[in-house]
Amino acid sequence: MKMGLIAALLLPLAASAGETAYQALRTVGAERSKELLNHVIEVKGRNGAPQPTVWTVLLNDPLARGGVREIEISKGRVVSERTPVKAYIGQGEGIVLNFTRLNLDSEGAFAVAEEEARNAKVGFFGVDYLLRCDDNGSAPVWVLQLLDPQQHSLGSVSIAADTGAVVAKTFSGKTTKGSWAAGGGLKGRLVRFSDSVGRSMRHVGGNVEEFMTGERTLDKPAP
Repeated sequence: MKMGLIAALLLPLAASAGETAYQALRTVGAERSKELLNHVIEVKGRNGAPQPTVWTVLLNDPLARGGVREIEISKGRVVSERTPVKAYIGQGEGIVLNFTRLNLDSEGAFAVAEEEARNAKVGFFGVDYLLRCDDNGSAPVWVLQLLDPQQHSLGSVSIAADTGAVVAKTFSGKTTKGSWAAGGGLKGRLVRFSDSVGRSMRHVGGNVEEFMTGERTLDKPAP
């Protein structure tokens, strides 16, 4: 098997500042139930530097008051769980993520967004992450908001989580200073991954499931 995205995913967690989304999902499967991963609607993280310290996983739960359940993960542990009273009104309401089409972790999404910001000469200090279904309710998409020091948006980059392609980008302002992109940028592994992400994307749904749950069922042939 060629070394590519999965090799990047399996690097030690300490290689990045904070957990990735895959790590957070794996924690949900380990501490709560692997079956819950079949009900994920959204994965969110705020003010990542570059990865958030807390991930929020939103689950479809018809028995909950608002129809959803929120689980927060930090430092490899579930730190809170609640059922919001307010009904979920986000993008792709009631549509769960299809892991067989999820090929890009948050670390790879950051690398793509960092490259787009570099090309636009935008420096930024943090990132808000959102993984959800696209407008058609089929393929997963990453939406990354790039933040200034006051956590105001400098722009956003939307990335197809199955192919790694940039599907939309908007930059509302420009700055010449920042922790990443125009103000310096990460060196080493993330930048190299950004350069190669388009070449390394391939269908790895079964590998993603195995990484998060320790099992492999999504791509097994039917008996």
